Amino acid sequence: MPVALSQQLADIVLPDAFGQQIRLGSLWENNPAVLVFLRHYGLIFCREHVAQLREHQQAFREKGASLAAISLGDSHYARIFQQEAKIGFPLLIDEHRQTYEIANLGVANALHLFRGDNFKSRKRARAAGHHQYKFGRNPFQLGGTFIFGPGNIDRYAHLSQTFGDNAPPATLLAALAVP
Repeated sequence: MPVALSQQLADIVLPDAFGQQIRLGSLWENNPAVLVFLRHYGLIFCREHVAQLREHQQAFREKGASLAAISLGDSHYARIFQQEAKIGFPLLIDEHRQTYEIANLGVANALHLFRGDNFKSRKRARAAGHHQYKFGRNPFQLGGTFIFGPGNIDRYAHLSQTFGDNAPPATLLAALAVP
């Protein structure tokens, strides 16, 4: 029987942007948690996705769920990103990509830059006022979004297929309504 992803991640401890160590499983021990794997802090699509999540944060709370994000950057850049993005949920740092590998998140290649869905996503993000900033260490790392818990139960998974492929907040909120 395969081991649930939430169980594989539960005992991993990552620092947040301010150095506090957080055991991932503590995020979904008692309530569901939406765990978002960002690519890097400078990416237009990550900034767009975090802004969407921030706008729906109250709706997630009303569903009894918490939000948390994981990214690859360092703590200095994470603090800047968290302040600029005005997010109140934890921003965790996985500089060694350990959780990305466990979650089996993909890695893009240069050809993804020319995909039509990538152009469409970039246009959408720019229209919403988001901009591209400095690239991170692993610019081709793809992200994903999961809903876990309570306990170690996998409730939802979205693995990004290209750069701007993020799970819409409405989809995540709908997934929280399913027991």
